[in-house]
Amino acid sequence: MKKTLVLLGLCLIFNCSKNELLDQYTTEISALKTEQELKNYWKELHDLDQITYLKETKGHLQGDSISITNMIRTALMFEIHGDDVYTPDNVVPILNFTHNYIGDANLAFWPIIQKCKKTGGVIESFGGKFPAYQLEGISITFYDFSLFRQDNKYNALLEKLNNKSYNTTVSETLFEIQEEQKKLAQLEVKDVVGKWNIERMNNIVEKGFFEFVKMSDNSLYLKRKHRLQKLIPIETTDTYQNYKIENEPFGWTYKLSNGNLSLLDDKGTTLIDYNAYN
Repeated sequence: MKKTLVLLGLCLIFNCSKNELLDQYTTEISALKTEQELKNYWKELHDLDQITYLKETKGHLQGDSISITNMIRTALMFEIHGDDVYTPDNVVPILNFTHNYIGDANLAFWPIIQKCKKTGGVIESFGGKFPAYQLEGISITFYDFSLFRQDNKYNALLEKLNNKSYNTTVSETLFEIQEEQKKLAQLEVKDVVGKWNIERMNNIVEKGFFEFVKMSDNSLYLKRKHRLQKLIPIETTDTYQNYKIENEPFGWTYKLSNGNLSLLDDKGTTLIDYNAYN
């Protein structure tokens, strides 16, 4: 059964157009009429999430694509059956959110998290008291920055997320993000601008590194493993350059000066001074 779910997901992801994919899932989900059928479908989405999270799929691109496809199907459950399709004991949306590694997808999915919050239940306590776990899902996927024990930042960051304008059709936005990830996967590295240690908390160096790289489309990206996030220049002087990640939600920026890199918050306060990777 698990292999069947994965193969079906991959077939739809890599061979279907937007209309074909969304039509397939819209037809599938619209056909769910009874409470038990809806419950069974949530169970299927839960199982597929676990397969992907436990890395039973082959390759990062496939794993990321299945993860986003899972989010599309969850969004369609809300869009087709209404908010009442979600019950307080349902962990699927929060698993979709926290097991996904693409920042843009998590941001697009935030309206679903808001709907779950209105219902209450497990969303309030899964991984810690709301909104700690959920904000971590945004801060890690965009900036690889941990908000652990930084409760003083929560209200301001949550306000930024809740006041942001979102596309009303989450499923379509997620599909477009999935297509963009496929395009990014085709790019090649032309030049490495700099390489730094991973530090999710200040002065705590973790295994691995991230890079600023110029890709074959002549744009600059932040690269973590195989994942790329486009960097937008916002200020350039004789001594430093400031960049923001495209579509980032918090107003945080990177300051690059003579090979030294810092992550700044929206007020210009330094969150992390990164150490160069050797």
